Order: sequence, then structure tokens, then C-alpha cells
Amino acid sequence: MNYLLDTCFLSELVKPAPAPAVLSWMGERTETELFVSAMTMAELQRGIEKLAPSRRQAELSTWLQQLKMGFENRMLSFTIETASVWAHMCAKVESEGKPMAAFDSIIAATALEHGLALVTRNVRDFAQAPVVLMNPWSVG
Repeated sequence: MNYLLDTCFLSELVKPAPAPAVLSWMGERTETELFVSAMTMAELQRGIEKLAPSRRQAELSTWLQQLKMGFENRMLSFTIETASVWAHMCAKVESEGKPMAAFDSIIAATALEHGLALVTRNVRDFAQAPVVLMNPWSVG
């Protein structure tokens, strides 16, 4: 199985004390199994740019650049095909009275389009999306 890594998962990796279960899950995967959406990269960059200039902000900026290079061939853009999946998915969940946040719905549509399981701690945010969810924080 291949995986789309949510923003919270990648953020966990640069915490001073990442969750051991997350590190363990990551260690059991090969690089080629892991993908990132352009929307996740945008969320990470926005978070870093909101920080006051500091050593931490500089470190995170460097980390983000390395992440972009590392996922260069496994970064999934929001394409016209993704837009179609997104529109169909959002219309369906909204008709059921379960709208999703914009960024979350774009990430979910990206996972759905590419047949990827979505790796996130925020399973409630994606529960209404027809996507396979994986929560490494609860594994074990």
C-alpha cells in the first residue's frame, strides 16, 4: 500500500520529541511508498512563514526545502483530474450534511484520486471522505 502523508504527520517528525509510534511507523516504510500533496506543502510553508524570525523558523525553512527535494518525484499537484474527484466527493458529502474544510477536502481528494491511504492523526477531519485512513499515533 502507498500513503499520502498529512500535514500533521510531517509536522510530528520535526517536533523536539516526536511520538515513538509515528517514528516506528515511518521506519517500517520505504521511501517509494510515501507521497505528499502540494496542499500539505503549502500548509507547512504557511505555518513556517507565520513564525517570528528565529533560529527555529530558519531550521524549519531548511527542513521544508529538504522535504521538497526529497519528495520531488512523489509530490502530487492539484490537477484538473484531482479537481474532478474533489468536486464529486464534496458534492456527495455536502448532500449528506457533512461538509469538509477546504484544505482537508483537497488532501482527501488527492489521496482518493491516486488510490493512497491518508496518514493523519486528524481522522475525524477526514471521516466523511471515502478514503482509507491510517493513524500511526494509535497503532500499537
